[in-house]
Amino acid sequence: MTIAAAVGVRRALGPGRLSAWAAGLLGAYGACLVAAGIFRADPSDGFPPGTPPGMGEVSWHGLAHFAVAGIGFACLVAACLVLGTWFARNGMGSWAWFSRITGVVFAGSFMALSSGSGGATTILAFTAAVALVWAWLTAVSVKLYRGVEPA
Repeated sequence: MTIAAAVGVRRALGPGRLSAWAAGLLGAYGACLVAAGIFRADPSDGFPPGTPPGMGEVSWHGLAHFAVAGIGFACLVAACLVLGTWFARNGMGSWAWFSRITGVVFAGSFMALSSGSGGATTILAFTAAVALVWAWLTAVSVKLYRGVEPA
């Protein structure tokens, strides 16, 4: 669905460098989601339930999962900022700020999670940021879809 959203964003924004970057970054995020799903995350710090507290042993597939997710999340943050620029240039200030703030919040929550602190607050903040960024992508997709002339 994220890759489909990337195609839709490209079509809705039309030609231009910002359009290409936004669509490419969203498409890369979607591809990284697929790749991260191929590599199983390691159980750690009480997740899934029944796993003992503390960091578990890191496997190659857990490391691959984390690396691919990190690349995908960086692409998603960049897409938020690129779309924020596109909205600003097209006179949609509130959408520009929504996009930029979403990117910054998501980046901050992922960096906190990546730091290894992994406490309940960090995990809840990251979960909330994931919900925010998905709501942002949904809202942007609907906004752009409504602005496209039917073929």
